[in-house]
Amino acid sequence: MTKEIKIKINSKSYLGEIDETIFEIAEKNKLFIPTLCHHPDLKSNESCRICLVEIIRNGKKEVVASCSTKIFEGMEIFLDTAKVKKSRRLNLELLFSDHYEKCPECNWVDHCQLKKLSAEFGIKENRFSKRRREAKIDKKTSSMFWDSSKCIECGNCLSTCDQIVGLKIIKSKYTGSAIIFGPDGGQSFSETNCVYCGQCILRCPSGSLQEKYDIENVEHLIKKKGRNVLIAQFAPSARYSIAELFGESADKNYEKKLISALKKIGFDYVFDVNFGADITTVEEAEELEDRLESKGALPMFTSCCPAWVRYLEIFHHELLPNLTTTKSPNQCLSVAIKTHFSKVVKISARRIKIVSIMPCIAKKYESQLPELRLGHRPACDYVLTVREAGRLLKKNNIDLSKIEDSEFDSLLSEATGAGYIYGASGGVMESALRTLAAKNCQNDCQLEFSAVRGLKGVKEASVEVAGKKLEVAVVSGLKNAIKLLKDIKSGVKHYHYIEVMACPGGCLGGGGQPIPTTPEIREQRKNAFYTDDSSKKVRRAHENKDLIKMYEGLNAKPLSEKAEKLFHRKFIRRQKK
Repeated sequence: MTKEIKIKINSKSYLGEIDETIFEIAEKNKLFIPTLCHHPDLKSNESCRICLVEIIRNGKKEVVASCSTKIFEGMEIFLDTAKVKKSRRLNLELLFSDHYEKCPECNWVDHCQLKKLSAEFGIKENRFSKRRREAKIDKKTSSMFWDSSKCIECGNCLSTCDQIVGLKIIKSKYTGSAIIFGPDGGQSFSETNCVYCGQCILRCPSGSLQEKYDIENVEHLIKKKGRNVLIAQFAPSARYSIAELFGESADKNYEKKLISALKKIGFDYVFDVNFGADITTVEEAEELEDRLESKGALPMFTSCCPAWVRYLEIFHHELLPNLTTTKSPNQCLSVAIKTHFSKVVKISARRIKIVSIMPCIAKKYESQLPELRLGHRPACDYVLTVREAGRLLKKNNIDLSKIEDSEFDSLLSEATGAGYIYGASGGVMESALRTLAAKNCQNDCQLEFSAVRGLKGVKEASVEVAGKKLEVAVVSGLKNAIKLLKDIKSGVKHYHYIEVMACPGGCLGGGGQPIPTTPEIREQRKNAFYTDDSSKKVRRAHENKDLIKMYEGLNAKPLSEKAEKLFHRKFIRRQKK
């Protein structure tokens, strides 16, 4: 049992544990300490010096950083003394001197922690001259935007790329007047091995790193619609997390309100990417069964996550045959719309423009890949992150909390519980196992596979499916996947089926999600997925009636020649940089 330590904060007694920091105790007890660099996913680096507090140690008062100072028995802490307030304000002004204010045109205005804190401290003008004499602006990738003039040198991007992603793409360089955090040598992210997971963006407090914005492109589509038919679709996790941007908790399902809002701003149809997840599930389950029977490339890796796929395409060409060739839910639904739906409603696929709302910035990159084109055009035309979608709605004066409910459009409207859990780590695998188990079972088929659920970075399990014992693993966080690959290649680990998501917790922790995204918020989002899954009448993808009708309309079956042409893909051996 951990020993409890008695401390005082602002003269009130609290209990803590050995190795807990002042900041952790304050946060646990809902006591506010301002910060710009602290994030619960990262090790403290004391870089911003905004979280200062005053303590009494050995009878003397001293100002310390609360994020790195551990508590001790009898410790007295004061959060808002005159000295603390003066020091915090001075440090905030110094940080502001690193940051070139571009607030009016900055897309980060809704998420900027620096702007928020400056307003709270009443800082309107900076009395210090700008230290930064040179800046790098990078717009070359389809996923990311980097403006080093906004950097406050907190180092969160570097820490994230090292501690969570495991790639160390981001470096720090002293230029003589300031430190620049970015790709080595000032390169564009497009000239690196970045996988565009966007985790660095989630932890940037000043907007130096952002997603590549497509709001203007989508607005142009709506304004100049003409004879085009505009279709919006949104991911399993987006219906929950977008509610956070309108003041709701992380477990609130705004699915029906989001449909209404998208129709109101000009979309003709709104579809559910959960339906695309059901397509992915039946195709992937069929492919797994085929590999198990024919002794194909095992372990089979999931390929829903474009950041994970890009990582293998760059670093592990020998493992590309192990990826399931099934396309991601977003791509599967886009193809279904431009083939089956367009045929039924008699609208030319050329006239259909699809905009997806995703929790992921790598989906922007995925949607532009030549190998995923449908004919000569992208299957999915534009991808907006959840943050972008929220901004687009607010620009149109739409408050999601006050709008009426609507239903998805028909033909591709029904989705099963299996699709709802795709946003959580383990959801893709569990959905496939549900279908695989039911296909080879008569009665009392296993429905839930709780062993693959949860937010733990690596989960391993033995599952019984169709009389066969399968060794499976579920990994979230690319650094965890990199370690697991080493264990597999060295012969330490052996599996049949592995799900990998580059972001912690899966898509619910994606780089396009609202800020903040913390362990607590990821847990709330996850719980909501499984609650809604359990309430669905149909929870296995292959039992989706609209899905069955779609395959009949396409004159295809899962893994048939026609299905492979539409819903499967090839992978590219990309050059390591």
